[in-house]
Amino acid sequence: MEAASARRNPAASLTDDLIVEILSRLPVRSVCRFKCVSRSWRNLISHPAHRKKLPHTLAGFFHTSLNSTRFPNRARHFTNVTGKGPPLIFPSFSFLAVPSDDVILVDSCNGLLLCTFRCLKPCAHEGGGYSPFHYVVCNPATKKWVVLPDSSGDGEYRIVCLGFDPAVSSHFHVVEYVLDEGQFVTGVEIYSSKAGAWSFKGSEWGSDVMLHDSSVFLNGFMHRATFCDGVAVVDMEGKIWRTIPVPSDGESGCIHQSQGRFIHLSQGRLYFLNVDDDDASKLSIWTLEDHDTHQWILKHSVGILFLFGQGNLEFDLDYTVVTCHPECNLIYFVYGRDNTLMAYEMDRKEVCVIRNLGDECLEFCLPYVPWFEEALADGQ
Repeated sequence: MEAASARRNPAASLTDDLIVEILSRLPVRSVCRFKCVSRSWRNLISHPAHRKKLPHTLAGFFHTSLNSTRFPNRARHFTNVTGKGPPLIFPSFSFLAVPSDDVILVDSCNGLLLCTFRCLKPCAHEGGGYSPFHYVVCNPATKKWVVLPDSSGDGEYRIVCLGFDPAVSSHFHVVEYVLDEGQFVTGVEIYSSKAGAWSFKGSEWGSDVMLHDSSVFLNGFMHRATFCDGVAVVDMEGKIWRTIPVPSDGESGCIHQSQGRFIHLSQGRLYFLNVDDDDASKLSIWTLEDHDTHQWILKHSVGILFLFGQGNLEFDLDYTVVTCHPECNLIYFVYGRDNTLMAYEMDRKEVCVIRNLGDECLEFCLPYVPWFEEALADGQ
């Protein structure tokens, strides 16, 4: 009888370990759909012992609040992508061998977090001042971390971002953009975890590039939005420099103070979101279809009034884009004085409020996708 049942349903003869091994090679979206096959499959996929092997998607957002009446006045939080339940990741970072209150979140990329911290001991060579900040890269899922050697920045302000693609390599990169007094890029310092060292490369973009807020690590290149030069791209050896033109917002192609642009990676493609001069009440979402020809396709447009119930709002002032979902057509925003975290589903044209982060939130949210494989050695 059992043999006849197995012939009718070959999958019934597969062991749980073999099913998990097969699922680990599928895209995240497919694994999520397979939770609906049966109760046993849902339990199998959700089991803690199997989660480490299966692909993962957006789990939630790290964010920071500031309150001058408490000590310490800065606190970290984690909000699940559903806005419900206890945090999937406890944001204390107690596994770090540095005071967690001194750790500041800077960037995230595919399960790794880039943070800074300062040693609070005075440094004699600094004339009695405090030591400059240091970088630490950590993986909250595995509680592994590493402190980077100091770059040549010596504590000066630099724009910095993290690059990590576990599908290509277990090594990561940290990119510091070196700026002149006018905040134009003069070069980059790139840290390679494989080499364990920083290297400096002078800018070859050929123009005064001024950087905007968002970055994307894709195909071994760091992409950074700029104010007037589209997307500035550099490889991790500092050998290839190029810019990708973006759909222009106005005759100058530059952003005015009331405007904004945002890039992110979703479904393997570079996304570009902007508000243009011709219609400030509309947000446009573009995808880069061809990196060689710089061909952008308008994927979607949505009215600001529809998203937030108000039309006269300014990008990066009244609302900000947090991220695009890595696997589906969802965009996450933070809106209003109470910093309401919300999502917009492009296919269904639906707006969903996730939760109110509170007026103490600093509006800086880092998306987080867990990565359980070993990408970092034990901290020293």
